[in-house]
Amino acid sequence: MLYAGENNRMVMHVSSLGLLLLSTVVGSVFAENPSTAKLLYRKSPARAMTVYYPPGWKESDRRAALVIFRCNVPEQRQHFLQRGMVVIKPSTTPVNSGLLPSMTLEAIAQAPKPKEQVKDCKSAIRYIRSHSDQLGIDPTKVVATGTSGGADLALLTHLNRAFTHPEDELETSSSPDALVLYAPAFDGLDIWFVKSADFLARTRAEAPAFQALLGHFVDDLDQEYLQPLDHRATLISRAAEIGAREEIADPQIAAFQEILGMLNKRDWQLLHPVEDARRMSASRLLTRDPLPPTIVLLGDRDHLREAQSAFVRHARQLGQQFHLKEYENGGHSFMIQPAFESTSTLDVDVFLVEGGFLAPKK
Repeated sequence: MLYAGENNRMVMHVSSLGLLLLSTVVGSVFAENPSTAKLLYRKSPARAMTVYYPPGWKESDRRAALVIFRCNVPEQRQHFLQRGMVVIKPSTTPVNSGLLPSMTLEAIAQAPKPKEQVKDCKSAIRYIRSHSDQLGIDPTKVVATGTSGGADLALLTHLNRAFTHPEDELETSSSPDALVLYAPAFDGLDIWFVKSADFLARTRAEAPAFQALLGHFVDDLDQEYLQPLDHRATLISRAAEIGAREEIADPQIAAFQEILGMLNKRDWQLLHPVEDARRMSASRLLTRDPLPPTIVLLGDRDHLREAQSAFVRHARQLGQQFHLKEYENGGHSFMIQPAFESTSTLDVDVFLVEGGFLAPKK
């Protein structure tokens, strides 16, 4: 054991399981008075999670766990800590779309892909469940949550079967026992990708001279969604070059360049191949098999509202049952706004009490 200070100690502990643990401990007994800990849930590539322990936690406890993916809602975290849950925030593979326009295609091909985050989240749930004794949690009360893309990842820990890390212990389920989904980006395909039919229709109507030249810009037009062959900015420049070479009229060149603007400006589709995205599409993975107990929280002014509403309709048509809370005048980040923060947290509290994950408030 390695200690620093008397009353506020930094503890490093390596267990027989090969677990690396960094923990801030208040008081003299680690097992009785922990505050936070960092531990590795995977060795290669190394992935860590931060564990926040509630007041009075002991390793022998069987607490419910709230696993938060890719978001930070302090009100939520503090509320459920005070309600006695162990709160866990796993880190995931860094995927930075903001860097893509400056990266070469070769560099993008080697960059971490969104599917790696799905693997990470599934690994984290499996690790939490298989180490429930050390974490002082009940392995049958693991609640996954997130905001926007984090909510989609939480859902995919249950739905996705395509992407699994080779280190995972497959006998341990990656499916949470409950889902709390804030402003979810349910379907990356429908949100970020361009449908081939829409692209072709606009080309025929506005820039017909480019119809025979589309192979210079996108791949396999027979697919449902486009896969661009290069950066959007490069394709727009290419349209000018090819248009001039083919003696296409300037108005059609300009029209086609505007059509190319449909492609995501951060080149998301270069990083996230359509085939990967299809296997991460919640609406396409959803079946009639029941979801875990689930609450979906939506703002009615969310810029993703159309895709969210489409998913809800589709899920209902399949017979899926889940709680749906909608907040009037709520945008995409409604859960951190003063007007909605406490209300949405209390709505989740009620959901967790009804599901037996929390005791009723006294």
